[in-house]
Amino acid sequence: MQGRFPDYGLDLQTACPGEILESPHEVTIDSSWRTMWQSAFPASSRISTSAEYAAGCGLDEIAIPASMLLNMTLCFSVEPFSQTCRYHLGLENARQEAVVREGDTFRSFTRLDRMGNTSRGDASVIHTTHILVNQRDERVFSLLKRSYYDPIPAPVDREASSDAGEHARYFTDIGETLLDRFQTVEAFPAAPMQDLSTDDVILHPAVRPIGWTENLALSTIYRNTHPIHWDSQRYGREEIVVCGGFVQSLVFAIGDRELRQVLDEVLERSSHVNTVAPEDRIGAVSRILSVEQIDGHLQAVRIKTLGLKNVDVEKELVGVEIPEQLLDDQERKPSEIETICQQQCPVLAGKIALQAVRTIIRPNS
Repeated sequence: MQGRFPDYGLDLQTACPGEILESPHEVTIDSSWRTMWQSAFPASSRISTSAEYAAGCGLDEIAIPASMLLNMTLCFSVEPFSQTCRYHLGLENARQEAVVREGDTFRSFTRLDRMGNTSRGDASVIHTTHILVNQRDERVFSLLKRSYYDPIPAPVDREASSDAGEHARYFTDIGETLLDRFQTVEAFPAAPMQDLSTDDVILHPAVRPIGWTENLALSTIYRNTHPIHWDSQRYGREEIVVCGGFVQSLVFAIGDRELRQVLDEVLERSSHVNTVAPEDRIGAVSRILSVEQIDGHLQAVRIKTLGLKNVDVEKELVGVEIPEQLLDDQERKPSEIETICQQQCPVLAGKIALQAVRTIIRPNS
């Protein structure tokens, strides 16, 4: 007898724009999720560590880290969508849309927005919208994603799905922002903060890895079923890569100490430059692009952050001129970044893992 080998991920033979994919996963979180998350991704902003501070911000319990929700949104979609993906290209407009509490239960949905082959015809790029929904059918988190796939077989230009089914309602309305809630707070609790000014460049001191065991545990609990993140039998330990969402979360967590107190954030866009393996050491450098006063209590800080791998930030970057092109608000191709590094900043050649632009919301200092 011969066994049947199950197939997972997007079927390029039948996929069409407008199609909505439902994740098979439904997960209820409790306090252990936050504890495990913050054991790997250190938090310095009190809204996600202190019940007293969270209450002073108008919340009824400690905030669940937004990066947790982003990774649920991404990872829950792997089995029905990205398990057949070649590369994760980038994210856009990632934002939390509802308050989350311990005991909430989450599901995710993915809509195929655009799809087409590259000009060379040897691959395809698929644009998707990803939604995380709670047990009350509220949108909790949303993001846009670009993914790199095998070529789409003919016909490439397919008619859009005319009926996306009952789940289409999740893609019609945008939830509230947490900023709406925070603007009703008259005074935020006192907490340590550093003043941030436009064009400040911050060399974040912390450098830490996602270990082999951590990577396996996170991939498992967040239902990231793509074997390249955990199947060392197939890929060998030397070819396992850390999920892009985890890399991004660690980069932002490393920078949290210098940016606190972060109440909320919107990821404008991010993309990966060089892959990260378990045990690679992750660091970060950020440039403050702008600081805007929202009202008498809140400010919006726009930031460009580079995630670094295997760079001792204190020993290798203090006193080093970092090219402005690497820290402007433009998204650059990996080849362009490598050329800039090799010609102007060799210490960063092959060492940039992530580029990201986001806006964080903080109390006025």
